[in-house]
Amino acid sequence: MCKKIKLLSIILCILTLTGCNKSSQEEITISVATSLLNPINEIIKEYENENDVKVNVNFGGSGTLKNQIENGANVCAYFSANEKFMNELVQKNIVKEDEITVPISNSLVLIKSDKCKFDIKNLKDLLKYDVNIAIGQIDTVPAGQYAKESLEKINIFNKIKDKLIYGKDVSAVKNYVENSEVDLGIVYKSDSLDLKNSKVVLEIPKNLHEKINYTLAPINDSEDGKKIIEFINSKNSKEILKRYGFLINE
Repeated sequence: MCKKIKLLSIILCILTLTGCNKSSQEEITISVATSLLNPINEIIKEYENENDVKVNVNFGGSGTLKNQIENGANVCAYFSANEKFMNELVQKNIVKEDEITVPISNSLVLIKSDKCKFDIKNLKDLLKYDVNIAIGQIDTVPAGQYAKESLEKINIFNKIKDKLIYGKDVSAVKNYVENSEVDLGIVYKSDSLDLKNSKVVLEIPKNLHEKINYTLAPINDSEDGKKIIEFINSKNSKEILKRYGFLINE
């Protein structure tokens, strides 16, 4: 009997040391548009505190994230800065249309480096001066697509396209202006709340571009995705998003 007890104690000790008792924390990954970085980091911290799970957040341009998901990226939820990329995932049966929510929206602003001395009062003033302007990459960054659409609507995109510098996401565009690497940039209003070395000179009229709706959905009908999306759509999480300058869709 003593030998059996001793053997059992040894086995239990080995299991504990090797982690075979499955004590490791569950990990999940979600893909989120870079413009949501600050509020999502705050929301995820609260989610982790309430659930025994580690959430890895993959930030990037919405189009880049969509391409990763199409290529099999192991993520359970996707938060896109537009509806177009989400609809493309619906067409490929990666996302179910009836599981998409549209919790928030945004608007565009033109920001100017403190070192830029030109007086910009409207978008057509961009034709007057020898300035360079940063926008998001048009193929993968919704903010870049909305910016192009706005410039096309007033018939100046082709006239100023040689002045454009493209950023991999909206945060890159903001940093170009903040670091005075470019004179001007078009970013989301939510990204303009903490500017240090630049300022907003113009709110771009909403009628110049499609409504900037952010879409959220689980990937491949993931239960983990549904659970975290429910948390992001909660009243408390929306208050956090609102505090960071996003508009709450009712």
